[in-house]
Amino acid sequence: MLSILQKKLPNSIRQRTLIMVMSVFAFTSILLGVVGVIAANHEVEELFDARLAQQARLLLHLSNDDMEIGKNSPTFVYPKAVAELEEYHLSDVGHHYESKIYFRIWRNGDVVVASEDLNIEPQINEGNGFGYADSGAYEWRTFELKATSEEGNISTIIVAERSDVRGEMVTEIVLNSVLPEVIGWPLIAILVWMAVSLGLEPLKQLTSRIKLIEPSQLKPVSIENMPQELAPVQQAINTLLLSIDELMAREKRWIADAAHELRTPLAVLRLHAQNAESAETDAERQHALKQLQSGVDRSTRIVAQLLSYARIESQLQASEHAPIDVLKATRQIVADLYPVVWQRQITIEINEDQDGLMLPIEASHFEVILQNLISNALKFTPEGGAIYIDWHTQEGGLVFEFKDTGAGLEEAEIERLTERFYRGSDQSGAGLGLSIVATLTKYYGARLTFANNEPSGLIVRIFFPL
Repeated sequence: MLSILQKKLPNSIRQRTLIMVMSVFAFTSILLGVVGVIAANHEVEELFDARLAQQARLLLHLSNDDMEIGKNSPTFVYPKAVAELEEYHLSDVGHHYESKIYFRIWRNGDVVVASEDLNIEPQINEGNGFGYADSGAYEWRTFELKATSEEGNISTIIVAERSDVRGEMVTEIVLNSVLPEVIGWPLIAILVWMAVSLGLEPLKQLTSRIKLIEPSQLKPVSIENMPQELAPVQQAINTLLLSIDELMAREKRWIADAAHELRTPLAVLRLHAQNAESAETDAERQHALKQLQSGVDRSTRIVAQLLSYARIESQLQASEHAPIDVLKATRQIVADLYPVVWQRQITIEINEDQDGLMLPIEASHFEVILQNLISNALKFTPEGGAIYIDWHTQEGGLVFEFKDTGAGLEEAEIERLTERFYRGSDQSGAGLGLSIVATLTKYYGARLTFANNEPSGLIVRIFFPL
């Protein structure tokens, strides 16, 4: 229902708000008008009925037993009979509603006093109380009152009033209350339009600030006296701008790093190609081609690490991860890398004393960490060496230890291991492997440390808090 209504409404907050507010106002006015008609009609009925009863009792009190009444007694017709009395001089002052009011007094069955309109003969209800009568042209509301005096005279008084008088009164009351509201609708619409425009002013300011943002300078957007309703929008926009700025910075950094790292290998490849082209003997040509192939392999590894690093950085978003069995995952990754390890005749031992250890980490991220550590160890560990992997619990988390039997490093070199593009002497690659490991461990709030192994090699220790 709401979706259908939204489709039919104009595509403007100001117009939508105006239409909805005025619709609610109109509905409320109509509802109040209906309630007002019902209430006014009820109150008018109560008031006029009370007046009829009061008039009847007053007429009963004014009529007395001193009236000479017989079978041939004349009927006093009001106001004609009053005008014929010499002691009264009636003026022409009156009201046209007098013809809408009727009364008649009986004494012992004979009409004593009656209104001038004798042709109106309502069908009076039997007994005391209120009723209705129809004179043909109009409907009358009646009140009948009977009383017996001490002398035994029976007086009957009928007071009647045309029903349309009450309708006119109700209509007048409703019009006087509703008509000013209807006349004021245009003014209310203008005021609502101005109020909505004033309420949308912060949104216009926010839009203006966003338009001023330069693609090269994605600064946070801020306006003074930000309404609470727009604060989440502002925060979302600033978060998006920050994410885009970081993404662009990463892209610029990646392009600069790629250009820096590939410049020398490409120059070397060009040199090897020229040497192969200008070689005078087959031996020289074969040597140059081998050097060219080695350079291509190295460039391929550099590009692969650059792409891996860029992919890892772009994928690190705050989210919850399902726990994985770390020993099971370690065994699987080592099994996948076994052909490469076997070629170097290096053994990998996994401590499985504590099985069933669970760690909330993305499986692909853990695979990248372990693959980079093994790849780094293969570069520095001589043939016949060994790699030791150990998982164990420690207060507050899990500890992952990775040891190799390589040559080890100087303290100055250990401090630079996680720097991007840092690599030891005479080593191929882009120097991004351990930098990727550091990036992932930082993302998971883990602590990464390095130390020399005894008697030789390197120890990589990662503490994952739980």
